[in-house]
Amino acid sequence: MTKITSQIYELLSGQFQNRFKMREVRPGIFQLYLPFYHEDGDMVEMYLDLRNTPDAANPAEEIRISDFGMTIMRLSYNYELDTPNKELIFSRILAENKLSEQDGNLCYVTRIDSLLPAIFHFSQALAKISSMRQFKREMIESLFFEQLDTFIMNELSAFKPQKNITPIPDRHDLEVDYQLNANGHPIYLFAVKDANKARLATISCLEFVLKKLPFKSYIVHHDFEQLPKKDRTRIMSASDKQFPNLADFTENARLFLERESTLSHS
Repeated sequence: MTKITSQIYELLSGQFQNRFKMREVRPGIFQLYLPFYHEDGDMVEMYLDLRNTPDAANPAEEIRISDFGMTIMRLSYNYELDTPNKELIFSRILAENKLSEQDGNLCYVTRIDSLLPAIFHFSQALAKISSMRQFKREMIESLFFEQLDTFIMNELSAFKPQKNITPIPDRHDLEVDYQLNANGHPIYLFAVKDANKARLATISCLEFVLKKLPFKSYIVHHDFEQLPKKDRTRIMSASDKQFPNLADFTENARLFLERESTLSHS
């Protein structure tokens, strides 16, 4: 056993006592057998890649922890990263935990003197990825607002978007998510992810009409088909333009906004 592997073995043995093993599976690559488990009882597979780590006890020397693709492979048994939302969640987990990924191989780079906390950190990050299939709908829906905001502020900046507008000064409960300008009059855009927001958008549009405000209303739904039938009917009646989902909005919003501008100058 080399000096660096002896140092690592001593460190981890002291922490995990008889619940730890370390085995060289390829030259310079060691599998760690640690008491970290998946929900089905299988041990989390974790490796140390020491191929580029000098055989010296330098506490500042970098060391790479990897799973060699095992986490994503396990996840793929019953959950595919096959939609933009799933890929965005996956990328967010990697970024938040400072993990890198290449061809399914997840890695975390640390220093020898930080190896122990890094192993705990890496195992927790793998657990988050392994449990992606259990993420609740609310987490997916939260991405709806983030993606919408990114698209509006980056791709529709020419229409001077403003956030959180209250067209009636003394009615702060009737807040518009975005105001866009395309036709000399404001376009009030509501992001609707559920029935409650649909009802608020409906009430807001009706109140703005009663106040005789010069505006047009756009509704961007998370999923129009998921709304109760009565809410669909009400919001269709109250609004000027609806986009049934985010994909439809990102594809067609600019076309409709440019048409608004053209009509206003015709």
